[in-house]
Amino acid sequence: MLSKIKKYIIIKYARIIYNGVHKDNTEEVNMKTMFINRLVILYTINQSIQALLFLTISYYISSIYCILILPGITFVYYLNGKRRYFISKIFLISYFNIIIFVASIYFSHPLLSYYYLPVIVTSTFIFNSKEVQYLFSINLISVLLILIENTSLNRFLPSYSLDFLPEKSNIIILYGNISFILCLTFLYLYYINTKAKRLINLNKNLKESKKNLEEQSRDHFLFSEASSHFLKSPIYIFNAFIDKIETGINENKSYEELKSYFSVIKHSIDEEEKFINNMFDYNKIILTTAKKTELEIISIIDSILENFKENNNFFNYSIYKNKEKIFVKIDQNLLEKIVLIITENAYLYNNNNDKKLEITIEETKERIKINFADNGIGINPVFREKIFKPYVRLNTLENISGTGIGLLKARKAAKLINAKITLLNSTKYGSIFQLSIKKYTNEENFNRFYRR
Repeated sequence: MLSKIKKYIIIKYARIIYNGVHKDNTEEVNMKTMFINRLVILYTINQSIQALLFLTISYYISSIYCILILPGITFVYYLNGKRRYFISKIFLISYFNIIIFVASIYFSHPLLSYYYLPVIVTSTFIFNSKEVQYLFSINLISVLLILIENTSLNRFLPSYSLDFLPEKSNIIILYGNISFILCLTFLYLYYINTKAKRLINLNKNLKESKKNLEEQSRDHFLFSEASSHFLKSPIYIFNAFIDKIETGINENKSYEELKSYFSVIKHSIDEEEKFINNMFDYNKIILTTAKKTELEIISIIDSILENFKENNNFFNYSIYKNKEKIFVKIDQNLLEKIVLIITENAYLYNNNNDKKLEITIEETKERIKINFADNGIGINPVFREKIFKPYVRLNTLENISGTGIGLLKARKAAKLINAKITLLNSTKYGSIFQLSIKKYTNEENFNRFYRR
């Protein structure tokens, strides 16, 4: 029950902070909005404490003054929610100036004019470089009001003298000003620190994106080079064997005599179709945005292997794990694609009558490691990294058809789910591939909280 209440309070607090933050805003606007919302909360707390302190010394009019500030703060929060960011800033500072000016005249207390100082400091923080003219205008008004109230010019102002406050009230007023300025300073330092971290992360993401684009560019170059060869071969075969078929027809040869030519052409068409499908599949993976859903991966892997077993003869598998159930936030389609590619390779590159695949799943604090051990033909350690490049086939089995893009697709899919696929070991008795999935922390999951 307590955990639910705590969660509810955190969610409500987060919504207050993020009110007015939208996905289509710039990062700078969203951060400024969050800063103003935190400032609103801070000032609300500060004024509420001052109101209570005035009540404790029985100065009710002064406590009413503190409470008068609160409606303006609430309206600022409302304006941010409606995405009226500039209006909310103008209103906030103007409202404070008016309330302080009226209160100073009404109470005839000289220290009340010092409330203009937090207003000046606040305006300096919330207005950006493009709004300097508004910042100077508002601060000029605040400075003029301070001068008027603290110089001989104050004789031109009406004075009601309804509340003559003693030294206790002076302490409360000084507390309000000093505590607010200190809290505002720490809040702004926190804002700067957060902004710096986000800029660092943005720079890191840009570098990562640049690296990914360069990698994709290299892959597409290899694809174009391989495509040139791969597509020319079937065309050459078509022309050569169509010429043979035409010659055979002119020589009145029977269909049985020409059947082998048709078989070669059909095989070339099938290979070309497979190549094109692989190209589309790879590009589809590149353009995929991974969807993180909490899944129980043992049951998913078991289901994939069971379906594969039903459709392929002489295949058996076994799963070993250190826990009965292992949950992780992951894209199910990409995980299924990776497991299926590794399973197909284990089945195809295998000379044994009984083709086996042993899956070992281990969960640690930071990662989930899935090992796929087969009893296939194995891979020479020299080619450990080459197997993940496009159109590389290192086997000599003539009965295996393929375009050499499967493991590349698996690696690309693994990268999208924050995982890594590697060849751990390989001998003439089989190979072991490992899929290592990094688990997301709570901080990584809570990238941004939007109210809507």
